[in-house]
Amino acid sequence: MLFRQRDAQLEAEKMKPIKRLLIANRGEIACRIIRSCRLLGIDSVAVYSDADRDAQHVSQADRAVHIGASAATESYLNAEVIVAAALKIKADAVHPGYGFLSESTELIRRCQEHDITFIGPSIESIAQMGSKINAKRIAQDLEIATVPGYNGDSQGVADLLAEANRVGYPLLIKASAGGGGKGMRIVHNKDEFEATLAQAKQEALNAFGDDSVLLEKYIVRSRHIEVQVIGDSQGNVCHLFDRECSIQRNYQKVIEEAPAANLSPDTRKALFDSAVKLARHLNYQGAGTVEFIVDADSKDFYFLEMNTRLQVEHPTTELVTGVDLVALQIKIAQGEALPFKQDSLSVNGHAIEARVNAEDPSNNYHPEIGKLNLYREPIAEGLRIDSGVAQGSSISPFYDSMIAKVIAWGETRGLAGQRLLQGLGDFAIAGVKTNREFLMSLMARPAFHQELTTQYIDEAFPDGWQAWGEEVHAAIAAAALATTQETKRNGMFSGTPWQSLSNWRLTTDAGFPAVTRFYLQQGESTRTIKLVGGQGRYLVTVLKQQEIYVKEKEIPVKEKETLGKEKIVEFNILLSLSDSHCQVEVGGSRGMLDIAIDGSEVHLSSSKLNRSYHFLSLEEDLLKESSAQSDNSNIIRAQMPGLITDVLVSVGEDISQGDIALAIESMKLINSMRAPCSGTVSKVFCVAGDNVESGTLLVEIEPITA
Repeated sequence: MLFRQRDAQLEAEKMKPIKRLLIANRGEIACRIIRSCRLLGIDSVAVYSDADRDAQHVSQADRAVHIGASAATESYLNAEVIVAAALKIKADAVHPGYGFLSESTELIRRCQEHDITFIGPSIESIAQMGSKINAKRIAQDLEIATVPGYNGDSQGVADLLAEANRVGYPLLIKASAGGGGKGMRIVHNKDEFEATLAQAKQEALNAFGDDSVLLEKYIVRSRHIEVQVIGDSQGNVCHLFDRECSIQRNYQKVIEEAPAANLSPDTRKALFDSAVKLARHLNYQGAGTVEFIVDADSKDFYFLEMNTRLQVEHPTTELVTGVDLVALQIKIAQGEALPFKQDSLSVNGHAIEARVNAEDPSNNYHPEIGKLNLYREPIAEGLRIDSGVAQGSSISPFYDSMIAKVIAWGETRGLAGQRLLQGLGDFAIAGVKTNREFLMSLMARPAFHQELTTQYIDEAFPDGWQAWGEEVHAAIAAAALATTQETKRNGMFSGTPWQSLSNWRLTTDAGFPAVTRFYLQQGESTRTIKLVGGQGRYLVTVLKQQEIYVKEKEIPVKEKETLGKEKIVEFNILLSLSDSHCQVEVGGSRGMLDIAIDGSEVHLSSSKLNRSYHFLSLEEDLLKESSAQSDNSNIIRAQMPGLITDVLVSVGEDISQGDIALAIESMKLINSMRAPCSGTVSKVFCVAGDNVESGTLLVEIEPITA
């Protein structure tokens, strides 16, 4: 008894209770950590940049500290200011979340200097696994199979090209220091190797401050399987089973699930054994993920990397094991032992997670920025939403584009999938385009219930994904706006853009139905939508772009449709509009919509589509058409705010259509800007290092004339 009491006393002395925790992150993961802090009775401290002053994680935390400018390098990626904030607020510990400084040895070192607990593994473990090159060497020493390739020290272009030719094509160039798809490029032949290498190195340098890369044989039909591991300071290591993350785009995960389907028991056990062997070798403490590639044809598996942090997809493991991984991370950091043994852990049911991002899948997944004018999360049995936004939140260009994660649990994979589909359908979002319908399309395909591979998206949509129903939703948006304006008969145009809409008519003489025209801006073009009727009953005609002219000295303005203009489609629409919902009937089919109207903008969200529409007054449309005539296809503009990382052209240089002219970093990704035509560069308006706004003129080209 005496010895047991002494052992208990020694263990208590090793404990370092955490009473106040600073979260060195933002958005969804910061809000997720705050929830576990509340469960443990720990005071939570948020940090925020200029762009995040009004963010959800700031309002949800018990306290908050400003740490710098909007750019991540001046705030969330600055270890010095993070630790200074922790000292200022007298925090006992720092939780890095994922991304940013979650695998930064500098942050750990600074925390150690000031006796602040870092919620995560040791600095030695992070350093050993932080380099993919070094991690592969350790795995090879432990006789864990790795993907054939090159992970040597030489980073010269000639040496890397020689190694690439030895490995063979296709191959993958991978940034040694990072993850999340940054600095990863596939190379199909030796002719494109050097240009692709330069892009991968530049993106790696921007994201991680290290441009070293490794080369790997590209396994075309591969599955991405990972194993969650957890270790404590007493030397105990367990796995919390596996996850499948094969559905990816641009090497970034889109849909994840736990456990992996269609995986043999022998392969599963071998993966567990390899992951635990690696974690034990590292004396690993905290949560980590060991990632593997499984060849879908041969069933062989290879070690890929180890992420020494929490993963974005950790909720799937939490739902099938009942383990709060964030709370467990904190307890381990305090010195507590794992509360379970391997034999006591089991998998209950199935969980699937989908990442809802601000992007336009129908436009090559172009990132979206803007305000969430409409945002309502679904509530249902077996459904969990992890998010860091609310209605009115802004999606900025400074950080990644994820809005929320929708996670569904069910006794079977089929039930989990059905619940996730339902949840995505009930998720109301407007103000920015999202990938919500794209996710639903991925899950609704029969192939989703078969063996998955990393080629899933390419095989599902070889020509790219396109949303359906655009015309009908545009028509509904116009009808909703017309109905809203009609209810404001008394002074209905006061203070609105419709004051100048000279051809707006609610009623006509002799009782004829009202005719209303809206001008809908869609990208660089304009559509005209004509409504006949009123009081929620309309015949809506969506027309192609029309020629508008103004006769000299004639007031009011009149319009003329160009002869032979083709009608796109007509709809009979009946709708009942309330403050937040719209019941709509189109061609005898009824449905519910969430709707938000802000001046000339209408935001719609349904189970099939979420879209935002901007309507122009007649005068605005005339100005837009005039501008379009002088703004042709010989210029390159910034498609969204970002940082110019590379300018590859100069004045007087000949360029061919499709050549890369410059590169711009936005939402943590490098985007190549290509020449819209062949010709000679006549003007360059930017240099590397410039921060530019959306629409900024960057390069002008003198086209080749016949």
